[in-house]
Amino acid sequence: MNIAIVGATGLVGSQLVSLAKSRGHEVIALSKESGTDVTVPEGLAEALAGAEAVVDATQSPSLSEEDATAFFTRAAENLGKAATEARVRRYVVLSIIGVEKIAAAETEENTGFDGYYRAKFAHEQVTLAFAPGPHVVHSSQFHDIARQAIEWGREGDRSTIRDLTIQPVAVSAMVEVLLAAATGAVDADVTEVAGPQREQLANLSTRYAAHVGDPVSIVAAPAGDAVRHGILLPGSQARLVGPSFAEWLASVPVPSTQV
Repeated sequence: MNIAIVGATGLVGSQLVSLAKSRGHEVIALSKESGTDVTVPEGLAEALAGAEAVVDATQSPSLSEEDATAFFTRAAENLGKAATEARVRRYVVLSIIGVEKIAAAETEENTGFDGYYRAKFAHEQVTLAFAPGPHVVHSSQFHDIARQAIEWGREGDRSTIRDLTIQPVAVSAMVEVLLAAATGAVDADVTEVAGPQREQLANLSTRYAAHVGDPVSIVAAPAGDAVRHGILLPGSQARLVGPSFAEWLASVPVPSTQV
């Protein structure tokens, strides 16, 4: 199958490219680094020529709601129209579990990322409006959020982390589901994928810091009621895939100074 992967050099896209090629698929790898600007419509249909499926794994350059919404909606419209013009039959967009609930909420849910989640929901909606044969894959947060959260909240020797209740997943396992959605092996309009265990983000970051020898002190900040009650958790029909966070963490290299 000929699959166009947009955002091909990112964390998800690069692993999806490798996986698809290893399974014998032809890949059209598109990214800003390769000269494809999804915010500009010119040339996109030509770039997608020959593709039977498109996977949108693009990442906004900003986490702010305004900037991320502008990026995602412009990109989704341009890519959707280009895919239609290129006669693509199937289109998959990667999103996040719970974005539709956060977008519908009348109050802030105190995830620390509410605005970005609303931007991702807008991304989905524009994709559904313009893309041919659209399918949405809702992923839980990746295991690496444990490291990222430390840096996002770091001030000196402390890091304040919103204590989200999540069920994190390994990117390597999630892209298996993403590829299955692209090929039609998974054919639901919306597919959820998450890891095998429910976790607390502050605890994950504490364990990550201990593993790599980071002396940072983790301070858990309260999340909203809806977050504590599972707004970011997968539903009963989700595909739960390993490894667990503990298994993933064991594979993370320890800096040589800590050996």
